[in-house]
Formats: sequence, C-alpha cells, structure tokens
Amino acid sequence: MKQILTTWVGLLAVAAVLFGVPATATGADLPDAVKKLVKPAQAEGEATVFGVTMNPRQVAMMNESFNSFYGTKIKLNQIGGRHTRKRVEVIRALEKNVPTGLDLFWTTSPRALIEGNALIKFDWAGEFGLPAKLMEGEYGVKTSDSYLTMVTINTNLVKPADEPKTYDDLLDPKWKGRIAIPRSPSPWNYFAFAFGEEKAKKFLETLLRKQEVKTLARYPDVRSRVIGGEFAIGFGTDAWAEIAKGAPVKHPDIDTVILAARGAYIIKDTKAPNIAKLWGYWVVSPAGQKTIHDVRGYSLVTSKGTYMYNYVQGKKVLDIPFDWRMKNEARLTKVFRAVLREK
Repeated sequence: MKQILTTWVGLLAVAAVLFGVPATATGADLPDAVKKLVKPAQAEGEATVFGVTMNPRQVAMMNESFNSFYGTKIKLNQIGGRHTRKRVEVIRALEKNVPTGLDLFWTTSPRALIEGNALIKFDWAGEFGLPAKLMEGEYGVKTSDSYLTMVTINTNLVKPADEPKTYDDLLDPKWKGRIAIPRSPSPWNYFAFAFGEEKAKKFLETLLRKQEVKTLARYPDVRSRVIGGEFAIGFGTDAWAEIAKGAPVKHPDIDTVILAARGAYIIKDTKAPNIAKLWGYWVVSPAGQKTIHDVRGYSLVTSKGTYMYNYVQGKKVLDIPFDWRMKNEARLTKVFRAVLREK
C-alpha cells in the first residue's frame, strides 16, 4: 500500500523537462488544447481561486505570472480561509442552486467536494498532455506537495543538538508543554498512512495527554506562535516563506517525509471554466511552480531548486495515493477527531 518514493524524486525530471513549457509561453509553445482556451478565457475576464490566503503583493505576483505566461489580461482573485467550512458552503450552495462564486478549489482534501457532486471531471493529462502522475482522480491536477506533517522549530529555543530527527523525538519529556499542533485530524490521517493507524492514534494520545501539546484552531496559528517563541516546536504546517524572510525557525531533518498532494479542482458552477483550466496548466509549468514557490514556498518535490525538492533529498519519502485518501479519510477523520475531542 505504501509507496516508498526515495528514488522517485531523482527519477522524475524537473517541470521544464516534464512539460516542455518555458517560463513565458508563446502561442507556438502551448499545446493546441491549451491555445484554444486563451481567447474564450480572455472573454471570461476574471476567476476566483479559493485555497490560500494571500496579501495584495502575493496576489499581484500570481496575476502577473499567469498573464505573462499566456499574454492575457485576466484578473485572478486568490482567496483563502478554512477549507472545512468552505467545502460545506459550496456543497449547500449548489444543492440550493445558489452561485458559489468560485471557479477553482485549491486544496489537499477534495473528498467532501467529490462526494457532494461539487466538482467537474476533467482529464488534465489526456487533454493537455500532462504526466499521468499529476492526476488527482478524475477531477484534479496535482499542483504541489503539502506539508501537513511537517515539523517546525524555533531556532532560538531549540539547540542544534536537540533538534528532532524522527517523529518519536517529539515524545521526549523535555518538549512537554512546548509543542503546538492544529486542532485538525487531517495530519493524523496521513501519519496513519506512514506508520499505521494504531501507532498514529497512540502517538496523538501521547502528545495530548503526556506531552500536553497546545491545540490551535488554524494551521497558520501554529506557525505564527512558533515564530513568536510561544512554542519551541510546531507540527502540521510549513514555514518556508518565513524562513526565507529570516524568521528564527527551520524545518529539522526528520527522517521521513509524508506527502499528500495539494490539487486544483474545477467547481461545478464555474463561470470561468476556461480560465480555471488555464490556471491548472500554468501552475504546474515552470513559470507556475516558480511563482507559487516564490509566493508561498509551495512546489512539487520534483521541481528542482525549490525548498521541498532540497528538503526531501536523502530522506524516506512516502507519497500518499489519491485512491487511498479517498477510501480512508472519512473513517480516519472520525477516529482522530474523537481523540482530539477526548483530550
């Protein structure tokens, strides 16, 4: 069941080789199926992508890169928030024939949207010639590898000699009361894939009861409070952008990397389907990968020179299959949510 991909990273080429698309595309560079979308996309004019909260500068970077790639003048609205809440809103809106206002959902957890009949099936590989490895079921395209099991440390509070090297190191008594985690079952679903459900459950119970971890409502809260020095260690979020800015944090060399894809999915009532499809093609191109890396530290681990590409070298890498996630997430979510509530 587990796909140990230590050699996979070295075998796959960088996105430029995979797609043969330069940083700035021209009409001749694009597949015919992509080229034919550009004119109708310009007529649509605007699209909204829900997934990641960005400041105005970051939104401008996304818009500039996308439009430079296609030679267009299209407005991208990049908005974010709690995915669990937004998924419910989207499904209910569609059930009541109320416009969702969204065109793309950029997420690691599409299961509820799929089950709620909220997405459009699209063959990204077949239509655009993208690698089949990037397909997320019948709906999405894999845009980056997520960080829901990443460990972050405050370098002012954790000495180099004390940096955790394995997840089990987080159970050392010296970290009691000094760890923050998100109040979400999702990271533990992925932890269960890597280490088994029983170990994942016992591990979380130990963190909660013996290590007295602090559970926080949002993933960004974990990151910000580790950066601020309130906690020495955070679990469940990345800090690449903050590291690049010189914040006193780093990702220690945990020996196992558990990857779950972040993908782009087209919402069923999209008013800009052509822009949505162009966004998906752009984001996995070298230009798109560079942009989401510069904006938020996101990338596929196969995109050379990125933070995640460098981080996974020499580590055991487990890439969670889409089918496994769809089959197990609902049940495991109930299991780990119950553990979190029993604290």
